[in-house]
Amino acid sequence: MAAARGTVLIVDDDPVSVEVLGDYLTRKQLGVVRAHSVDQALAELDSERPEVAVVGVRLGDTGELEAIKRIREVNVHVTLLATAAPEDGHLATAALGLGAADYLLKPIDFDYLGRVIEKALTAAAPIMGFAEVTPEPTVSSPQTLLYTLALEVFRATRPLSLEARASVGTALEQGALQAMQRGVSGEKAEVIRALNQVRTLIRFSKDLGDLDAATATRLEDFMGRARRSVGLS
Repeated sequence: MAAARGTVLIVDDDPVSVEVLGDYLTRKQLGVVRAHSVDQALAELDSERPEVAVVGVRLGDTGELEAIKRIREVNVHVTLLATAAPEDGHLATAALGLGAADYLLKPIDFDYLGRVIEKALTAAAPIMGFAEVTPEPTVSSPQTLLYTLALEVFRATRPLSLEARASVGTALEQGALQAMQRGVSGEKAEVIRALNQVRTLIRFSKDLGDLDAATATRLEDFMGRARRSVGLS
């Protein structure tokens, strides 16, 4: 059997779902790590260093989206894919705001899952970093820089007034999330379109006085790094 081309962590409290996904990914010549709880997931994340984690939005008695939150807290690089039952679609979309790159509703569309994982493996940095803090924005991986930009945008928009959030804050967040998600999927044209939108909104927010000069300058710096990582000036 050929060597694994990458490693995927599957986190779900349904053993059948875990095994079905695991069998599919193994046939794709991918390494598979299985976990049925948040604690198991964190332990495997530390020891196996997977490039991708496919994570259920509910795990037993664990709070909604808790696994997504805790995995992202300790690893800012792993590509997160949320899975959910159809009735939990709202949790799946909420996972995007917590750093998930995409979501899949059950029953899983295996063809789509395979495409997303392949793109994530292609975009992944050769050495995955683990930290409890935001990575330095000098890391060259476009995926990392787009994630960092989205994180900084959300930090900047949280203190905005309700009026400012309604007019530009939400649009900033959505644009940054779209750039991050399209980056994972390898859709360069969509990444460029989203980055251009975010850059315009940052300048507009600064001119309106919604963002102070220091915050706008910081965001523009992260924006510049993200743009250069995808070949823009």
